[in-house]
Amino acid sequence: MNPETAAVVFATCREYDSRKLRRTLEEMIAVLGVDGFIQPGERVLLKPNLIAPRPAADAVCTHPEVVRAVAMIIRDCGATPFIGDSPGYASLDRCLEKSGIREVVAALDIGVVSFERQVECRRPENHILKRFNLAAPVLEFDRVINLPKLKTHGMMGLTLAVKNLFGCIPGLSKAHWHMRAGHQRQLFARILLDLYQTIKPDLHILDGIVAMEGEGPTGGVPVSLGLLGAAVDGVALDYATEQLLDYPQLTPISQQAIDDNLLIPERIEVAGDFPEHRRPLKTARGSRDAAFPLHRLVRRLVVKNPVISSSRCHRCLVCVKHCPAQAMKFVDRSVRINYNTCIRCYCCHELCPYHAVRVRWGLAWAL
Repeated sequence: MNPETAAVVFATCREYDSRKLRRTLEEMIAVLGVDGFIQPGERVLLKPNLIAPRPAADAVCTHPEVVRAVAMIIRDCGATPFIGDSPGYASLDRCLEKSGIREVVAALDIGVVSFERQVECRRPENHILKRFNLAAPVLEFDRVINLPKLKTHGMMGLTLAVKNLFGCIPGLSKAHWHMRAGHQRQLFARILLDLYQTIKPDLHILDGIVAMEGEGPTGGVPVSLGLLGAAVDGVALDYATEQLLDYPQLTPISQQAIDDNLLIPERIEVAGDFPEHRRPLKTARGSRDAAFPLHRLVRRLVVKNPVISSSRCHRCLVCVKHCPAQAMKFVDRSVRINYNTCIRCYCCHELCPYHAVRVRWGLAWAL
């Protein structure tokens, strides 16, 4: 690979077989030219997508066999793997158990790291995150390897390498930054890019063997893509994945990265083999802007609103507890949304374990 380019490697992998995964990932890392970057005695943090306590078959979380394969590679280097995340709701232990990763942790004696302990970061060079709280363990390891799951996303279009790092913001601190961004996708993209620039993981490995399409990142449908991706540059990996999937428009993260000169598409060098018979993913309803004449004007007037399906709602109140704007209230045994307060971040849609929150068009002036 040319050192002046951003290298991205894709590989076809149709099943979650740990031996095949390990062999494929070793080949991908060799193509990237970073084999040997993990030194004996180092402590390596794995950051999967553990947004919710969901089984592997739902394609919500990073698959346990991807975690197993990467952890085995780390051990072969004489280093020690750890795993950590800050789920959208529920405890890390519950998410590990439900996702099937707990079994891998026990089999390989992987250390589990809570992201509850926080440290204040000061980064005056960042655009938005100049002073913010970060999960302290993220800065305490020799290496960080990011393990995102390929999924559609109601607000950001796709959730890939850069978006997965939002899990390094601990607990309820996420709500503060959702509130700061509101429904401004480009502002939230800039926040995520600031976070990426702060953490700068050593390697990103994308699990797209079985991805999610439709109402992602938790309410969509699993779709077999047979795709693995790897890169040192997570922004380049995101952009290259969007292009490979024929995503209908630049996601807010890629657009903002280009605007901030963090991404130069012409300098991305893509290698590897790609799954055949690809088709565009079905996008989440909240993820696409209007694409017709005067769409910028219409976008100011028309917004997509979260709505509660009374037949699906189990009154678990996850949406109420995690609403950054506190726009959701439990009144008369039902969840009510104050659309004057709602910032259209779609956290309720993202976190609802029963898919009771839908996103639909609505007129801003009518609310």
